[in-house]
Amino acid sequence: MCCGGANAIANSLVKYLMQERAFSASTTAQRSNNSTTPGSGPKSKTKSRRSPLVLPLGAATVLAASWYALGPENKDESLNDTRFTAFDVVSNEPVSPTAFVLTIRSRDSELAKNSAKLKAAWEHGLWSVEFKQPQLQIARHYTPLPPLEGEDGTEGQLRFLVRKMQGGEMSNYLSRMQIGSQVWLRGPHHGFDIPKRLGDAREIVFLAGGTGIAPALQMVHKLLDTKSADGSANVKPSIRILWANRRSFDCVARDELQGRRKADDEMQSVFLRQIPNMKRKHGNQLSIDYFVDDEKKIISIKDVDAALRSTGAAKTPSTLLPADKSCRWHSAELLAVSMDEDDGQTSDAACSCAQASAGRKIVCVSGPDGFIEAFAGPKRWVGGRELQGPVQGVLGTIKRQNKGTMDDWLILKM
Repeated sequence: MCCGGANAIANSLVKYLMQERAFSASTTAQRSNNSTTPGSGPKSKTKSRRSPLVLPLGAATVLAASWYALGPENKDESLNDTRFTAFDVVSNEPVSPTAFVLTIRSRDSELAKNSAKLKAAWEHGLWSVEFKQPQLQIARHYTPLPPLEGEDGTEGQLRFLVRKMQGGEMSNYLSRMQIGSQVWLRGPHHGFDIPKRLGDAREIVFLAGGTGIAPALQMVHKLLDTKSADGSANVKPSIRILWANRRSFDCVARDELQGRRKADDEMQSVFLRQIPNMKRKHGNQLSIDYFVDDEKKIISIKDVDAALRSTGAAKTPSTLLPADKSCRWHSAELLAVSMDEDDGQTSDAACSCAQASAGRKIVCVSGPDGFIEAFAGPKRWVGGRELQGPVQGVLGTIKRQNKGTMDDWLILKM
């Protein structure tokens, strides 16, 4: 290859890498909890800016030669947390006037690798991916819905509940995707390790705003659907979900759960059927209460307090011993200065509590920024990291009013 050809390839490669770096630096990652609950603006967090890429021509030429020798066809195009991977849209199904379920599938050439990564993500429990909007050079986090009954999550197919927001660049972009369209994903990004934080405790309360229901359903799948690693009949927790929406038509499956309408397996969305199927399968271990702004029924401090005091199907058998303040999994103090993604990066850390097998009851708050702030207080940006921060809002008030009674609970902001 002549010097001019090598330099041309080098220059093209440098330009490509600089574009990728520029995109990553400008990426704004937003969780998929884009509910229209009042007071809740779009939730976003900006990834830390990377230093500009500057390569001498000689180094660029060597890099280009390696690129040329390997060839694009030999690149690993499967899911990863640094580059975006192509998926194909297989359906875009409305579930309400404002929401739709987008289903995408891995390309066959990367199916085996993607299936292994998706299996690991579902085994972890809570996780998300980023979608890229190429025209505006932005990315947003979205949480996949759990697999349907009969699936194990390794089929290479992912489903997302998306609410189309006025002025929402990503939600409007995804709403226009047709069957056969191409979308780009980065991830998976593993979130909180709920089983390790739960330990011997048996109670979870989930406050969900709008599409913040998706991580709640992920937890149902992980903790109630999934068998234990050794196949034994492990004791499963009770999960109570308080789901807030602005309008009644966004309350997916409410009529079916309350017996006002029979689920029609032939006509209804798979998502409309999935929630009643979960409830039917798990009985009293799972409860979902709906709250609707337009019906003047909002989640009050009394509702939250009642959920924390309610008797589930599998209550924690005895009072939990105090957690070690240095415990990676059960210390409220360490949780306040942690990120949700830290759990996936320190999964091998051991519990340092004195008791043989510790645990904490868990309150999860999932939704737009305004929703999380109202119920648990805002997250805090420190040194380029979005930390959990102190517990405030409604849950902070309950802690102050009931001194000591919330010590058994960890409050996770998603």
